[in-house]
Amino acid sequence: MDKISLVIPLLRAGAKKWYHSIHVYINEDAAIRDKRPFDPNNVLRTWEDFSKRLVSSFGGHSDRDRALREWNALSMQPGRIDLFVDELIRLANELKYGGDYVKDKARVGMTTDLRNVWAMKTPHPEDYVDYLNLLRNTGHQLEDVASFNRTVVRAKDSSHRDKSDDRHTSTKKQRKEKKGSGPRNPKPTNPAPRSFRPPESEHAKAHKDIA
Repeated sequence: MDKISLVIPLLRAGAKKWYHSIHVYINEDAAIRDKRPFDPNNVLRTWEDFSKRLVSSFGGHSDRDRALREWNALSMQPGRIDLFVDELIRLANELKYGGDYVKDKARVGMTTDLRNVWAMKTPHPEDYVDYLNLLRNTGHQLEDVASFNRTVVRAKDSSHRDKSDDRHTSTKKQRKEKKGSGPRNPKPTNPAPRSFRPPESEHAKAHKDIA
């Protein structure tokens, strides 16, 4: 009762109204005023039973609201089939959804590419668990095809770059060879003779400074 007495002043709005409806079973003075028989051993006077009833009536609303917002916003991103189906199952369990409700959400939330492939896989399973398993497998097949196509495109791009590099290298080599094949200035085989100056005589050297 001590814990219950501490919690009661904190209750607001709907929780407060809920407590007022069971007040006569917890508080002896309230029972007397209402002219009701009072049982001091009533389970509502124990913290375990009181807290369970309080949580079951008001404790789960915020979690459900969050799950509902996530459910409404859920949609598949390209190449993320596993994440989409896993989230669909998790939220369906939290919200207690099943059957056609889950299958309708899957149809609305899947990508356009997957929806086009899925439309050709008929008939679809009636059980929503089998439905989601087949949807997951179909998504994997679509992802494998997309991955293969990306690999082919990358290979073509790489081949194109290699060929372009080869052409560039070949052209550069041809230009170099063409430049080196032109006529060069030949060295003269018979160079012109140098002008001949006879050596000065000793007499000339001796009188050079006097002149």
